[in-house]
Amino acid sequence: MSPDELSRALDVVRALADEASLLAIDAFRRGGTVHKKGAVDLLTETDLRVEALVRARLAEAFPEHDVIGEEGDDRATGERPIWFVDPIDGTTNFAHGHPLFSIALGLLVDGVPTLGVVAAPALGVTWSGALGLGASRCWRYAGGASPTLERVEACRVSSVATLADSLCATGFPYDRWTNDDDNTREHRAFLKRGQGVRRCGSAALDCCFVADGTYDVYWEQRLKPWDVCAGIALILAAGGRATSYAGEPADPRQGELVATNGLVHDEALAVLAQVRAR
Repeated sequence: MSPDELSRALDVVRALADEASLLAIDAFRRGGTVHKKGAVDLLTETDLRVEALVRARLAEAFPEHDVIGEEGDDRATGERPIWFVDPIDGTTNFAHGHPLFSIALGLLVDGVPTLGVVAAPALGVTWSGALGLGASRCWRYAGGASPTLERVEACRVSSVATLADSLCATGFPYDRWTNDDDNTREHRAFLKRGQGVRRCGSAALDCCFVADGTYDVYWEQRLKPWDVCAGIALILAAGGRATSYAGEPADPRQGELVATNGLVHDEALAVLAQVRAR
């Protein structure tokens, strides 16, 4: 896709993220049916409503692209660009009334995460960007009778140079009750080596926080492509680095991700290699 095509796509998807955010925030903390897809994997009515809206809008705007969403049974056809959609990333947070959830829309072109828009409705923040166009963070606050405040800032990864000075983030897989490869050993290793480790419960938000310089390192395993496609695109657009645990260029379909500001990436990979070798 050309820069002009990516710029137009960003405009469309930012507007779509705003529309989907209104749908999500209207339902937030208002109850609603919650289903269990697994022991700790939840599904709400809002997941389904947001995904239906996003699918319809993307199909209308990009008929030449495929769309794969978390709640659908989709398959990509051929070599067409693919939109990966997570209608509510952090459904457990959403279902419990926790504000750290997001709507993630990512575009994969020729196997490369190319464009991403991630909205955090309860925070009033949207991150957006594309390869070659950079990344930005838009913060909005509506203060009662006052006009809505809006601030847009360019996103750049941090300049932290060592793991010892890094704020890290991670998450834990849904099968952690039954699988001993549950990321707890890796978590302990980074906790012992960095400034701290955060777990916000939304992989898309974790990636955004790397892209805007809040976090210096994020790693996680057994991810789905809709969890991180948008976030990887944002990290790359903001000057960061994203790979597999083995250091290969990140593919959101791989299931594992190490994302950093680039400066501490090799150190983070070494920690993972050391822990997993044991």
